Amino acid sequence: MGADVPGAHALLATIEPASVGPALLAPVLDALLKGAGATRGLALDSASHCHPAVRGINPEPAELADLGLTLAAGSDHVASYDRALLARLFRAEAAENAESRPLAEPCLFPLTAGDDTLAWIALERPPEDPRGFASVAAHAASLLAWMKMAEKVREADFELKYRVWELESLYDVGLSIAGTLDLESLADEILMKSVSLLNARSGTLVVRPGALPDGEPQVFIRSIGTPLVEDGNAPDPEGRVLICNRREDRPPALSGAPAEKLLAVPISSDGRPLGLLVVADKENRAGGIDDFGPADARILSLFGNQAAIALENARLHRDAVEKEKMEREIEIAASIQRAILPTTLPGVNGILLAAGNRPTRQVGGDFYDVYPLPDGRVAFCVADVSGKGMPAALLVSTVHACIHLLMEAGASDLKGLVARINHHLAHFSVTRKFVTLFLAVFDPSDRSLVYVNAGHNPGIWLSKSGVTLLHSSGVPIGMFAVAPQVESRIELAPGDLVVLYSDGITEAADAKDEEFGMERLTELLEAGRALPPNVLKDRIFAAVESFTRGVAQYDDQTVLVARPT
Repeated sequence: MGADVPGAHALLATIEPASVGPALLAPVLDALLKGAGATRGLALDSASHCHPAVRGINPEPAELADLGLTLAAGSDHVASYDRALLARLFRAEAAENAESRPLAEPCLFPLTAGDDTLAWIALERPPEDPRGFASVAAHAASLLAWMKMAEKVREADFELKYRVWELESLYDVGLSIAGTLDLESLADEILMKSVSLLNARSGTLVVRPGALPDGEPQVFIRSIGTPLVEDGNAPDPEGRVLICNRREDRPPALSGAPAEKLLAVPISSDGRPLGLLVVADKENRAGGIDDFGPADARILSLFGNQAAIALENARLHRDAVEKEKMEREIEIAASIQRAILPTTLPGVNGILLAAGNRPTRQVGGDFYDVYPLPDGRVAFCVADVSGKGMPAALLVSTVHACIHLLMEAGASDLKGLVARINHHLAHFSVTRKFVTLFLAVFDPSDRSLVYVNAGHNPGIWLSKSGVTLLHSSGVPIGMFAVAPQVESRIELAPGDLVVLYSDGITEAADAKDEEFGMERLTELLEAGRALPPNVLKDRIFAAVESFTRGVAQYDDQTVLVARPT
């Protein structure tokens, strides 16, 4: 059989690479044999030696594998192979061929396109027309190059379509979870979508305390299928994706997870770690378990970004609901406090009274009141309930009601009156809060002032002899079932001043966190002791406001000024 170069080109021209696909090596080898004038040959794909094309020989699989290994050891264009092995493949040691020509040594050469070796061709003998055969080899290489390029295009197209599918799936998933604002329901949605995307058997979501609404400090863990994380062993997100197809790849916190293979991705928002999403055991169509790969990590990471947005939205929503609830509570508490505080003070004989209250945004429990008694005496008080908001406002209401109900009968025994109020609060208040109270009764007939200071700030008595502090002689009421108090008595003179106040006055702080303090208050009272009580009261508030210079205060400010006439 002689070389037929034109016939080889004609045969190559009839080949459509796209229709032949991976089997293109077989017709290419046929054309090369025709162009070389040979009947036996072998073609190996340079990238994979598993599916060779052979003509006229019947090599053993082990022999082809050995040849492939030796070819792989060479450079792209220079074959490094075992010549004896190639000779055995062609049975060169056998008898002379049918034409009785002497046996030639097999030859091997690459089919190249540019810098790439596309295939290795082995022929039983060198081609009869080397130049003509070279043109056939170039033609064959162009076909192989076209096929390789078509394969790359198909792979790129598949990859593009797969990425589009990924994005569409993630978009649909993101929409489905974005509207879920309840944390438990959202966690279930995230887990269902994540195991569905990866065909996993189970999944666990760990949400850190910082990603939860205020007031929920515990780690939140939710699972679908077999739990992968124990409640007391929640892993801390490390900021990296963990592909754990082997047990030795697992971090300590996931070492005991009851699964063969794990994939864990951190969930974060603006660099702030929110939690961890873990899925386990990706099932294949045969029911087995496949390794997790980079594509799985990528899609779960992208989904984790969607989950982070949803978790942050849920947290912000719950915080907003709690804030709105708190604001409603503050407004109700403020309305209770406004209802309790007297709008005007009653006029009484023998003493001038002025009082005021400046509440903060954080509604507290300050209150004051004046109680004219049937026998001509007058009682007045300043109290401060511990805490803020609705509980404090309700306790203020309770104390206020107790004093009003018991005052007329108990005005002559202030110590007993305070004890009865204490008993009521200690046994019936579920809030377990306490109240500081300064309660006094003034008798205009002898200008005497009887008082009980139950844990309140010391009253200030300004007289001709100087400044006297009316210190506390007992504990705040409501703290203990039995709280002994001391009843004290002083004699006032016309022009004296008695000033009661809450700690919102003395503890008011400026920008340097320095408090207004007793010294400033006392100096202010001494300088203005001749002023009418209502003017002095306003001056106190103005001085505190000037001292704090617009710094927000977190405690109510209450003042009551009394001057016997």
